[in-house]
Parts: sequence; C-alpha cells; structure tokens
Amino acid sequence: MLRVMSIAAVLAACGGRPPGPPAAPAAPPAAPAAAQPARPAEPAVAADATPLDQDLPRLVDRALAMYRDVAGALGGEDCAAASARLRALSSRYHDVVAANARVLRAGRAGQLREALEPHGDEFDAAAQAVVGSPAMAKCAPDPAFEKAFDDILAPP
Repeated sequence: MLRVMSIAAVLAACGGRPPGPPAAPAAPPAAPAAAQPARPAEPAVAADATPLDQDLPRLVDRALAMYRDVAGALGGEDCAAASARLRALSSRYHDVVAANARVLRAGRAGQLREALEPHGDEFDAAAQAVVGSPAMAKCAPDPAFEKAFDDILAPP
C-alpha cells in the first residue's frame, strides 16, 4: 500500500494536483491503458537543440507520454511481464526524469507547475490508471517489480 501511495504522490506532484483516494478512482481514461498504441520514441534531438529542462512544453508532453506508458505497462497481473515493461520504459524516458530533476534543483518548480496545469486532468487520469492497475494491486510487494518501478521514476 505504501508503494501505491508513493506513485500517487509522484504523479500528483507532476500533475500539480493532489490525487483522489486510490479506492475511488476518477473516470477511466478514454481508452483502456493496455489498448493504447505504443508511442514512437521521441526523435533524436540535434546537439544545438534546446535541452528538455529548458523547454517546459516539450518536457510536459514527454512526461505525460511517460505516465500514460507506465499506466499501459501495468495492465494484467503478471508481475514479471510488468517489471520487464517498466524496465524498457526506464531507458526510454530517462531524459524526462533527469530534466524534471534539473528543473526542480534549479528552483523552477513554480514554472513547471504552471506548464503542467493545463494538462492536470490528463495527469490525474494517468495517476488513477497507475494506482488502479491490476499489476500495481498485485505486484507492489514484489521486489523485482518495486525496483523496476523505482528505476523509472528515480532521478539519476
């Protein structure tokens, strides 16, 4: 249960709003998380492109894609499969977690909150999908799942 509350807190912090209680999820996302098509990886960024932590709209878009993909990875009750999907997402979204950490370390949390605000409902839906997912309910106490889950959200 502590793990569920931790993810709710992390997702809520990114969404800028407190989560609803895990036992009473908000309206489900428009499509079941498992049915959402995989998102293509973000195209390679040129060396002179704006860093992700300096492009808050792009950071918000990537963060929302990450949380939707995390929710999608938690479909089903196979803990090993869910852990493997989370590990794959960890490398794909490493840039998002690192950029978010740089923004917060730079004291720009208020700017990030402002950029996230228009997407609050979308982040809330993703948080509810994660918290209410079958894998989260079954696998939260599993050490391999816990590590995979922590690895995707832990700043470098």
